[in-house]
Amino acid sequence: MRQRLALGGLAVLAALLVFGLASAAPAKSTSSKKSSTKKSTKAVADSNQVLVRMGKETITQGDLQRRINSLPEQFRANYSTPEGRQQLLDRMVEEKVWLIQASKNGVPDRPQVKQQIEQQKRDLVIRTYLNEVMAKNPAVSDSEAKIYYDAHPDEFKTPASISVRHIQTKSEADAKKVKSLAKMKDWVSLAKQYSTDTLTKATGGNLGVITKDGAFGSLGNQPALAESAFTIPEGKVGGPYKSDKGWHVLRVDQVRPASVRPFDQVKPLISRQLGSQHQQDYYKQQLDQARKSVGVTVDSAAVKKFISQKRSARDMFNDAQALGPAEQRIAAYQNLLQQYPSSDVSPQAQFMIGFIYSEELKKYDEAEQAFRALLQRYPKAELAPSAQWMIDHMRSNDTPAFVNAEADSMTGHTAPPATSSTKNKKPASNSKQSASKQAAQPQATVPSTPPNYRP
Repeated sequence: MRQRLALGGLAVLAALLVFGLASAAPAKSTSSKKSSTKKSTKAVADSNQVLVRMGKETITQGDLQRRINSLPEQFRANYSTPEGRQQLLDRMVEEKVWLIQASKNGVPDRPQVKQQIEQQKRDLVIRTYLNEVMAKNPAVSDSEAKIYYDAHPDEFKTPASISVRHIQTKSEADAKKVKSLAKMKDWVSLAKQYSTDTLTKATGGNLGVITKDGAFGSLGNQPALAESAFTIPEGKVGGPYKSDKGWHVLRVDQVRPASVRPFDQVKPLISRQLGSQHQQDYYKQQLDQARKSVGVTVDSAAVKKFISQKRSARDMFNDAQALGPAEQRIAAYQNLLQQYPSSDVSPQAQFMIGFIYSEELKKYDEAEQAFRALLQRYPKAELAPSAQWMIDHMRSNDTPAFVNAEADSMTGHTAPPATSSTKNKKPASNSKQSASKQAAQPQATVPSTPPNYRP
C-alpha cells in the first residue's frame, strides 16, 4: 500500500514538473520574440541612419552597406576597415553630387543619353536571361569524350622522337677522328674540345628532342640530318653526316617510339573542345525555339530592298578615311567618284587622291593628274586653290599660302588669295597637312556596333 502511495506521489510530482515546464516554455518563447523584435527594429533604424545629406537626397548606412555587399567578393575586403568604408562613402558622395548636377542640367532627358540607357538596359536584360538559358546546357559526359577519343586516334598521336647530341666539325676528316675517339673518351669532353658549334659545345652538344620533321633547335631545319639520326640505335654514335653547317657526329641518348596519348590525359582537352561545340549547337537550338515562340516572320522582299540600298557618298568617304594602306584609300576614293561624280564630298575625294600620291607615296606625276582633274571637274570648289598650290609646290618644301575652311563644297566660294606676307613665310613642319585636314572634314560619328550575344 505504501509502495502504491509512493508511486502515486511520484506521478503527481512528475505531472506538476511537466505542467510547470510546459507553462514556462511559452513565457521563454515570448521573451525571445520580444528580444528578436527589438534587435530587428534596431537593425532597421541603423540601416536608415542618414550619413550624408545633399538637399533632399541622402546616403544612409544601409545604402553604404548595400554598395559594399554588391562588390565582387575579392574586392569587398578592401572596405571592411574604417578607412575603406570612408573611402567608399566619399566616392558615393562624389557620384551623387555629379548625378544631381547632371539631372539639374537635363542630361537624363537628352535623346543620346536616353538611347544609351535603353541600349544598356536591353543588353543587360538579354544577357541575364541568356545566361540562365545557357546554364541549362548539359555538360559533356565522360562517355561522349571517350567516343570522340576512340573515333579520332590520329589527333592524339605523339610522333616518334629521339634525344640527340652532336659534335660539329669543319671537315669530314675531323669528324671521323671524333667518331673514333668517341669510343674511348668522354663525349662531353670531346664536344668541348672539338665542336665548332658554339651554341652547344658547352653542354656536350645537346640538341634536345627532335622528331622526323627535322627541326633542330640550334641548327634550324635539317630533315636529312634528322632522317640519319633516326637510323642510330639508342646509346650509339653515328656519322659523320654533312649539312650546310658542317660535318656532324651524332649520339642518340634516348629513343621514344610513336604513341597515342592516354584518354585520361586528353579528356579535359576533349571536354573543352566538345563543350564549345555543344554550346554553339545548344544556343542555335534555343534561338530557333525562341523564334518560333515569338512568331518571327521575315518579309524577304523588304529585307532585300533595304540591304541592297546604295551607300551614300558621305558614308563611302568616311569608309575611305578609315582604311589603312594608302593604295586602299586611293581605290576607295576613286570608287566614290565613279558612283558619285557630283556629290558634296566628291571634290574632297579627288583632292585626297592627289594628296596621298604626293605626300605619302611621293608619286608626283599621279598626284598632279589628280589635282588637275579636280580643277577641271570642280573649278569652283573651295579646294581648287589648294589643288593649284599643290601642283605648283608639292615637289618642294614651300608653305601653302591658303587658309582652309572646315569643309569643302561646290558652293562657289573660293579661298582668299595669298598676300605678300604669306608668300614669304617660312614653311611649317606640318604645313601641307592643313589642306588634307580640310579635305577630310567633316567626319561622321562612328556608330556603336551591336553586341554579340552568341556564347
